[in-house]
Amino acid sequence: MGEITQTSRVGAPRAVSNRRLLALALAGVVASGLGVAIALSAPPFEHRVAGAIARGLMIAVPVGVGLGAWAWRRTDRFAPLLVAVGLLSLLPALAESSNGVLYSIGRVAIWLVEPAVVYLILAYPSGRLTTRAEWALIAAAVLVVAVLFLPTVPLVHRFATLTGWVSCTSDCPANAFALTDSDPAFVEDVVRPLREGLAIVIAAGVVLVFARRTWRAGPLLRPALVPVLAMVVARAAAIGLYFLGRRANPTASYVESLGLVYLLTLPAVALSFGVGLIGWRLSVASALQRLMLNLRAHASARQLRGGMAEALRDPSLAIVHRIPGDPGHWVDEAGAPVERLDAGPGRVVTEVRAGERLMAAIIHDPALLLEPELVEAAARYALVVLENDRLLAEVRGSMHELAESRARIVSVADRERTRIQRDLHDGAQQRLYALRMRLELARRAVESGSPKSTERLAGLDDEIGRTIEEVRGIAAGIYPSLLAEEGLTEALRVVAQRAPLPVSVEATGIGRYDAELESTVYFCCVEALQNATKHAPDATGVTIALSDDGRLRFEVRDDGAGFADGRGRSGTGLTNLRDRVAAAGGELTIQSEPGAGTVVAASIPLER
Repeated sequence: MGEITQTSRVGAPRAVSNRRLLALALAGVVASGLGVAIALSAPPFEHRVAGAIARGLMIAVPVGVGLGAWAWRRTDRFAPLLVAVGLLSLLPALAESSNGVLYSIGRVAIWLVEPAVVYLILAYPSGRLTTRAEWALIAAAVLVVAVLFLPTVPLVHRFATLTGWVSCTSDCPANAFALTDSDPAFVEDVVRPLREGLAIVIAAGVVLVFARRTWRAGPLLRPALVPVLAMVVARAAAIGLYFLGRRANPTASYVESLGLVYLLTLPAVALSFGVGLIGWRLSVASALQRLMLNLRAHASARQLRGGMAEALRDPSLAIVHRIPGDPGHWVDEAGAPVERLDAGPGRVVTEVRAGERLMAAIIHDPALLLEPELVEAAARYALVVLENDRLLAEVRGSMHELAESRARIVSVADRERTRIQRDLHDGAQQRLYALRMRLELARRAVESGSPKSTERLAGLDDEIGRTIEEVRGIAAGIYPSLLAEEGLTEALRVVAQRAPLPVSVEATGIGRYDAELESTVYFCCVEALQNATKHAPDATGVTIALSDDGRLRFEVRDDGAGFADGRGRSGTGLTNLRDRVAAAGGELTIQSEPGAGTVVAASIPLER
């Protein structure tokens, strides 16, 4: 089968091994257990169990969903990112520790996790960022952390209360990385509101970019994006409400609940990834089913494009292919020439090859590259259809050449018969007439001489007369002049009058036709009549029937003994009949039964 090449794709990652998946699963279990243990070991507070569960889910859910997606498709790019973010979520759990260093590491790690989550959302489901807006949001998130968060670490004696993420409030350990014993006022009054406001803006920007991508996605990809979009909106709302609520009243009970909700948005987003990937898989399975059920192996290029576009839910999908016998030119499904293979903005090209031969190219939505097996299945189907179309074109061309060759042979034979008939008439026959006239003159000249000489000359005259009749008969048999002058009906009636058997000619709607067609029917009827005379000596009569109902039909029927099925069907005469009729594009049938005679019939199409 052919080779499928996606020209826009970079090298695919290596497939992950079972051993590596098992090691990562074990790491995920250990990390989740550590996160729960650290949360449970924190000083007692009202929601300690809920916090421990939340810590465990922050790690376990992304790792579990990522490993499931990775095991499903071993070359997936997004799954390892999800696993990495899940394992990274262990670091914020250190903020539950009473140890100052571990606590401080956990607080700093919370800021580092946020840009990673933003990247994860924007890279879903391909595992890569594809637009300038996505790169701008990532750059903004990293810049906010690098400029407004990290530089304040050595400046503040105590971190700000982060309800929901950290169980302690006023009794939290001091910042182990602080270089001073006091908190600068500008950090609390300027830096902190600025970075929280920018965090809200970035979260809103992620919602807008992801919503735009979902809106523009095709029907095949949209089921994978809608669940994630819902959770991205919920997460942005949780971030905004939490920061605004904490700014308004840090000690309010609802702020702690908002903080816990904000904490749980990470596993919720990871779950939405899983739901979206399942929806994507179902959409792909449905597309494969449509490919199998809706497309036919003998479809035209236009039908192929329409069927694939419908099956893959990509209305703008296009197929360009090479012209059979002219590999240097490309055409689209309508046969219009295509100057070059150019995907255009927002499109990619998948090449379809049969061995080393580039057969076609499919221009389609880049989202289809997320499921290379689907694109490959569609491309291989296109290859089969186009190969069938090419082979059928070659067969049709060969059949057309064969028909033309047969027609040329018959035409040449008929022209040759006409030439021989003309030569006999204008040459030998005329010379015999001239010789007969000279002999007549010579006979008159010697009438007064020997009676025997006169008698001999008279005998020569009779011989010449018989020779002239024979030449006339030969010429008529090669191409009868009556056929050219009067047409089929009259020519066959003359043949019937000379036949050794009683022959009747019936003609319905018969006019004049091309000389080649008339000669075909005439000689077929003569051949069939000769066969009847030769092989049915007991016949009492033969009927030649001609008709025109849009096809020129003839039938030669005798009432002889007939023959059993399969006998008498392969002689030279019948072979000639079949070749003549086939050369004219018609069909010949022979029916015969013992005691019921034989019928030779044919039907030849007319070009109107």
